[in-house]
Amino acid sequence: MPLLFIVLNTAIILGVVAGSMLFVWVVSLLFFARYRRRTKRRLKKMLGLITVKNSHEIKVLKESEAQFKAVAELMNEGLLITDEAHKIIYANKSACRKLKCKLDDILDTSFTDYAAGSAEATKIQQIFKKSKPGSKAREEFHMMRCDKELFWASLSFSRPKPVDGLNNRIIIVMVDVTEHILQEQKMRKLTDNLIQKVRQLNCVFDLQQMLSEPDLTTGQLLQGALSIIPQGLRYERDMRVEIVYDGKQYHSPGYRQSKLAYKVPLKVGQQKAGHIAVSYVGDQPPRQSQPFRIGEKVLLKNLAGKIVSALELKKHQ
Repeated sequence: MPLLFIVLNTAIILGVVAGSMLFVWVVSLLFFARYRRRTKRRLKKMLGLITVKNSHEIKVLKESEAQFKAVAELMNEGLLITDEAHKIIYANKSACRKLKCKLDDILDTSFTDYAAGSAEATKIQQIFKKSKPGSKAREEFHMMRCDKELFWASLSFSRPKPVDGLNNRIIIVMVDVTEHILQEQKMRKLTDNLIQKVRQLNCVFDLQQMLSEPDLTTGQLLQGALSIIPQGLRYERDMRVEIVYDGKQYHSPGYRQSKLAYKVPLKVGQQKAGHIAVSYVGDQPPRQSQPFRIGEKVLLKNLAGKIVSALELKKHQ
């Protein structure tokens, strides 16, 4: 009897425990199923919002790109974009006009192909090489159009910060400044000519003032002329003078005969009494093959005439 009672109690306890566990399992299963449905609904809602957001961002990006292209095409300045190999991947209409090329002929060409010479191309390559994200640079370059016509361009280089893996893009803004450069060169030439005229006038004035000194001997006058004559010439520092008069020779320090020289006679009436020889002795050759301009040759002839007149006058005093 006691053994039967123990077995029954044990069975009842096990049944209660099993029932409780079954109940908990069923409740957990129902709760998990409900949680899963709710989570699934939330995920769908979130995915829907993300899809809408992404669609909106894509739309905004497309609108921004369209606006950028519209603005770029209306720009008076040429706008070009190069890739990491410095090949052109975009050019607006103004850039095509400035380069006198069709868009298809420009795309996928190296920007340095439009530089007028290897020196300009090297300078542009150096700017590409030194550019960093966020950096900017501007300089004037001699460029060449597709029809081989040369022109001057002010180029502004900028490298934006990388976006979505697009690295090493360089934006180039091109402005044709040919007219400005030519005017500037013309003004510089006129200014140089004016400065040279002033130098020549000062040279004539200084020589005339020295020749009018009554106490100077012939030798002193000619020695003084050796230092005054180069002052009216462009390459004053590299000019040396020789004066031969009445059988005597006078040289400025460092004088030597040179292929780049100009000689004018010293004439008394129709007879030659000597000469003035001006020699270029610089280490570097002048920018032109002939260092003496026409105006300088005329100046030397005038100075020779003044020297002869002053010396002949001194003889008869």
